[in-house]
Amino acid sequence: MTAFNQAKILYPEIAKQSRFTFDNNRLFPNNKVFIIPTYDFYLLGVLNSAIIWKYLKNICSVLGDADKGGRLELRAIYISKIPIPNASSTEREAISKLVQKCLDAKGINCETWEKEIDDRVAALYGL
Repeated sequence: MTAFNQAKILYPEIAKQSRFTFDNNRLFPNNKVFIIPTYDFYLLGVLNSAIIWKYLKNICSVLGDADKGGRLELRAIYISKIPIPNASSTEREAISKLVQKCLDAKGINCETWEKEIDDRVAALYGL
């Protein structure tokens, strides 16, 4: 129960696009949602990046064709395999601030910030 009573990252069991989100309201989701009990906007930015979605398309079970509207099964066994880059504190802070901007804007008109997150995360992976 402690994990539910704190800030956390939530994500659905099945999705056709990246849907990692932050919960600071101590929600108790149903069994179709997984949680990562952490208050880490850097991790949230990495998980929502285009490069991670592409990676997940290659390791997750897929319902249909992942490139043509199919859904990925985002089970914890797959999410736990994501190699999270060990970024410098400066880079972590930069990505965290961009994520905060997107959260403050409630996801509206965030394309520029999301693109910058994608570019920064790709650079962390050497891409």
